Amino acid sequence: MYKICIRTWYTLINPFRRLYWYIFRPQTRGVKCLIECRGHFLLTRLGYAHKLWTVPGGGVKRNESWETAIRREVFEEVGIRLDAIKNIGEYKNIMEHKRDTVAVFYSSVASFDFKIDNIEIIEAQWFLPTNLPPNRRPVEKLLTMLQENLKPEKIL
Repeated sequence: MYKICIRTWYTLINPFRRLYWYIFRPQTRGVKCLIECRGHFLLTRLGYAHKLWTVPGGGVKRNESWETAIRREVFEEVGIRLDAIKNIGEYKNIMEHKRDTVAVFYSSVASFDFKIDNIEIIEAQWFLPTNLPPNRRPVEKLLTMLQENLKPEKIL
């Protein structure tokens, strides 16, 4: 019941957050992570906001490093503790009217096991890059970043 209430709260508050972002255009930081297991990538679907398939990630808290944020967000959303992570780039996003800088990471895991939080995430699934779900964002851009930037010397 608690999780349903939290998800409802997210759904109700989201239009007000978007209005705030439209008026004030805050500068924010976010993180995304391409998580790979044997050629498959883990995608999640949010229970609020756009409800499209995307990769795990979220906001960076004040005074939090990019690396700490992505490890926290991935664990909160899908219950995976990331070992080695690699920063593969960043992009700017103004779709929601805020000035968002998103750092993108890559991590490989040995197991297909995950556990969604059921608050923010309503569904998660492993997909091959050649068989991605139709309603997604911005997965192709992130996979292109991975192909362009996969260099072994930057693993953290």
